[in-house]
Amino acid sequence: MEASVTVIGAGNGGTAIAAYLSSQGVKVNLCDLFPQYITGIQQASGINLTVNGRTSHCQLNLVTTDIPLAIQDIHLIMVVTPSFTHRLIAKACCNALEEGQTVILNPGRTGGALDFLNVIRSRGCKADVTIAEAQTLIYACRKTGPSSVEISGIKKKILLGALPANRTEQVLVMLKPFYPQFVAAKNCLETSLSNIGALFHPTPLLLNIGRVESETGGFRYYLDGISPSVAVLVKEIDNERMAVAAAYGVSVLSAEEWLVESYDTHGEDLYHLIQNNAAYSTIKAPKTIDARYITEDVPMSLVPISELGRKAGIATPNIDAVIQLTSAIYKRDFRASGRCLKNLGLDSMEREQIIHYFETGSLATVDPNWH
Repeated sequence: MEASVTVIGAGNGGTAIAAYLSSQGVKVNLCDLFPQYITGIQQASGINLTVNGRTSHCQLNLVTTDIPLAIQDIHLIMVVTPSFTHRLIAKACCNALEEGQTVILNPGRTGGALDFLNVIRSRGCKADVTIAEAQTLIYACRKTGPSSVEISGIKKKILLGALPANRTEQVLVMLKPFYPQFVAAKNCLETSLSNIGALFHPTPLLLNIGRVESETGGFRYYLDGISPSVAVLVKEIDNERMAVAAAYGVSVLSAEEWLVESYDTHGEDLYHLIQNNAAYSTIKAPKTIDARYITEDVPMSLVPISELGRKAGIATPNIDAVIQLTSAIYKRDFRASGRCLKNLGLDSMEREQIIHYFETGSLATVDPNWH
């Protein structure tokens, strides 16, 4: 039987995943709620995918803005959108999800699978579906035009966790023919607290915010933006993340260990590991400060890590400082609007109950007013 997958999201990652799966003989539906992201692909009758300097044209089965149509009779749904849209996607999917379907968030950031499950259940979805989340996006990639994308790096290993956790292996079986890089996490706490975007996105952009506003040409985000001093603060935030993970019984890789495992880079410390990572060499900084590195990764990554730390009695002063400073600069309360424990339905739980919740996906009360 021909494999079929729906990819929701036609940004950098979604376009790359859709094109790659098509190149592997998969029947791919591509869906985005916003037509401007798919018009070029529709006009070109597919996606031009460039990997290692070679470009191929990848045809798709369906390109649409209609989520219910896109996911009909599809076993695997890959959501590849910024995590601040996960609730919107969940609401659009909930009445169309079918028995036995699997939804994978690429990535979930922190608490993504749990949040997605809460939304569909609170809105009346009765179908027995599996919600899973990847620790990070498998590719370093950028769209180079309305219907073209370039993959500059492929991670060698990515954690994946499902809700409930005992379904993780069956999700990996579905992915293995196309993505053997995915491996089982203990549960979605492990994927959530292995969120490397929480380290590499908000803090470097915050510390380079003047440069982003004043330089029109853009600079190399990782190689120029993460200087030795910036790397020091990123490492302090990494230490806090690891302490929170340990408090919840989860062993996570340090940022340095993750870089070596994912990209086979080398170096004596975090700064040099980043500098020597070829996959980062061409990635430019955002052209505006209104970028997901802040608007996604502060509320959807740093906030839940901070909140989980507070519940477990683990101090996260550097993480809290980044949340506070970005909230002030952007004039948004990222903590209140993000994945705080209240918004995830976890505020009344003790640490052991939270661990059980991430393991089983058993329902809790969710604030219905959070959007």
